[in-house]
Amino acid sequence: MKKIKYFLFVALLYFSSVIAIGYIESNNPNGNIKDIGDAFWFAIVTLTTVGYGDLYPVTVLGKIISLVLISGSIGILGIIISEITNKINSYMEKKKNGFFGTDFENHYIIIGYNDFALQVGKEIISTGHKIAFLTDHKDNLEKINSHFNKSNCFSLYAEYKDEENYSKLNFKTAKSVFINFEKDADTLVFVLNAKKAYPQIEYIALCNNTELKGTFENAGVKHVVSPLEVTSKLVASYIFEPEVATYTEDLISSSKNEEDSDIQQYKIIADSFYQNKSFNNAFHELKDNYNAIAIGVVKDNKVYKNPSSDYILSTNDYIILISNGASKQGLEKLFGIKEGK
Repeated sequence: MKKIKYFLFVALLYFSSVIAIGYIESNNPNGNIKDIGDAFWFAIVTLTTVGYGDLYPVTVLGKIISLVLISGSIGILGIIISEITNKINSYMEKKKNGFFGTDFENHYIIIGYNDFALQVGKEIISTGHKIAFLTDHKDNLEKINSHFNKSNCFSLYAEYKDEENYSKLNFKTAKSVFINFEKDADTLVFVLNAKKAYPQIEYIALCNNTELKGTFENAGVKHVVSPLEVTSKLVASYIFEPEVATYTEDLISSSKNEEDSDIQQYKIIADSFYQNKSFNNAFHELKDNYNAIAIGVVKDNKVYKNPSSDYILSTNDYIILISNGASKQGLEKLFGIKEGK
């Protein structure tokens, strides 16, 4: 407010000086400023520090007023440059913080950033998908940008409770949202608020207290991830069947090269090669031509492990299979879609 008042005061003083010089100099027969137009031209070249020297005051009073005009020019120019610089800096800062949002579509959203979210993000990126992060710690922006490329990763620094962030993260076109908070209570609050605005989105949440898994599911969380349960199962497997545990850990990680194997799922879209074919037919076709092993089917969000051979595949089913990195490109071409949901 003070800056606006100062600017108005300087501007008033400036234009008053211009009018005064025009009046005084035009009444002097030896003056070369003949009218208000000449006075404004003199003022403009003075303001822009060009100073052609074609027009100048010759009277004592005109010269004194010109000193005020020059001082005002410095003040106005300083304010203008300062405002332009501030606007540019503000715009760049907002852009860096993700204020203007993203146009990503069919992407995955991760709410809350830490080392665990970093590893999850790397796994998603390695499959060729895009991700968007929301963090309430500004320092995390640098960490995210150091690990991911802006072409496939968007990061937003903002408050978690601000529902305006949903549109900035482009919730309406996202495939799913992963909530990664340390406190389960914060997770529940976020899910309940997000479900009101975007009930169609599939929500996955980190649950630190296994006793709250049912509560999470009742709140609308599709898949509840309990690190304690996952870790304990894997550790137990390492204890009594270490080779199986090693193989399992490899399968649940995204393949990084052609030799790596992992578990993938592909959606059967309309006019797909496998539409209306039996699971047995798909099993042999995938193994013979792509060295991939079909191990299950997803129908209406329900997983069928090792379904019967005569199970008929239909549109919107997902085939779950084991494949290596060398086959992924061919599989994506076969199904006409990238792996995952």
